[in-house]
Amino acid sequence: MNGFIIVLPQGVLTSKERAEAITRELYCITTPRAVQEPYQADGTVFGLVAHPDGIQYAMQVDTEYIIPVHPLATLERLVALFPELTDTERMNLQAYIFANKAFPFGNIVPSTTTVRTFEEMEELGWFPSEEP
Repeated sequence: MNGFIIVLPQGVLTSKERAEAITRELYCITTPRAVQEPYQADGTVFGLVAHPDGIQYAMQVDTEYIIPVHPLATLERLVALFPELTDTERMNLQAYIFANKAFPFGNIVPSTTTVRTFEEMEELGWFPSEEP
């Protein structure tokens, strides 16, 4: 399913900073920093969408997108971006990722996260219609 995940600010990170960090860390599961070429230094998996208010950001996601897991992948930075997860949820997430050579992104979306449709985002004011 293609959709959007609104990324809330967390701690000292703004919505934009946290969204950028999440999509970057998802990229690092496939291509860890230790093996990246210079051109991959800012690689990400999903694009971002800014709310017209300039404060809120969302990731434009595909829940069926397959994320290959590199043998050198680490998850500390990714799981640190989700302080709302319990220790058990963090351990289960890490175990799931490392037990698979690849997985659909939708399988690791936290249960507390809502993937919204374009229409839902439009209703929430993310894509205001342009009046002539």
